[in-house]
This record gives sequence, C-alpha cells and structure tokens, in this order.
Amino acid sequence: MNDPVVCWCSNVTEGDIIRAVEKGARTLEDVKAMTGACTLMRCKELHPEGRCCSKDIRDLLSRVAVPQGDEPPGCG
Repeated sequence: MNDPVVCWCSNVTEGDIIRAVEKGARTLEDVKAMTGACTLMRCKELHPEGRCCSKDIRDLLSRVAVPQGDEPPGCG
C-alpha cells in the first residue's frame, strides 16, 4: 500500500494526518502538534515542488476534517 508523503521535511504521510484527524486534529496547528508535520522548516529544500507543505495539509484537512474557522498562515 502506498501512503503518500504530505510533509516532506518531517516525512509525515497522508495516513499519519488522517490518523491525527481521527484522534481529534482539526487544524494545521493540531496536525503540527500531533504529527510533527510542517515543523522542521525545510520544505523548500525537501518538497519535490520546492514549497511549504502547509497547503497540502490544509487541502487534506478540508477533505477529511470538520472545518473549524480561520487559521494562522502555514509553516513556521
């Protein structure tokens, strides 16, 4: 089974984020705290597209979690 990497700097997969959602994560900040995603600040270096993973995490959250309102901006 292929579990796509969502956060390249912390090697956090889609499955890791879905499991975090199942345990209550609803925001990027929740996912960061529960998985370590988007915390090492090496996105531009390690992501294949040279960008922050926060958009990918938010996109995944929008598909699998109940929206909780506005969040602060991405990585950092």
